[in-house]
Amino acid sequence: MAHAADEPGTATSILGYWQRGEGEAIIEVRRHSDGYHGVIVSSERRPETVGIVVFRELQYDEDAGAWHGRAYSIKRKREVPIDIEVPQANQLKLTAHILIFKKRVQFKRIPDAKVAGLQVADR
Repeated sequence: MAHAADEPGTATSILGYWQRGEGEAIIEVRRHSDGYHGVIVSSERRPETVGIVVFRELQYDEDAGAWHGRAYSIKRKREVPIDIEVPQANQLKLTAHILIFKKRVQFKRIPDAKVAGLQVADR
């Protein structure tokens, strides 16, 4: 499935492949029948995590220009509420809400061509 880098701040700008940093897991965000989800499709360091849904119940809030949903923490084995913004075509900013704390994480878009060369999970 090809993912065009849609205009930042639009409902479809979240679609595609995302990675926190070099060597980290690659997450594919795509639309499913019950909404938008992010699934780990490739991981060099932790191949056992491939196929895990890490972003769930993503809903786009047009007024805020942001996504709201839940993220599954593999390390903590629990879900937390998240907000996601896509301020630029190749940048995703995730804010996780953990009790009274906020944790911010940035992701970079991975071009489809780069992902095509990797062994990715069926999804």
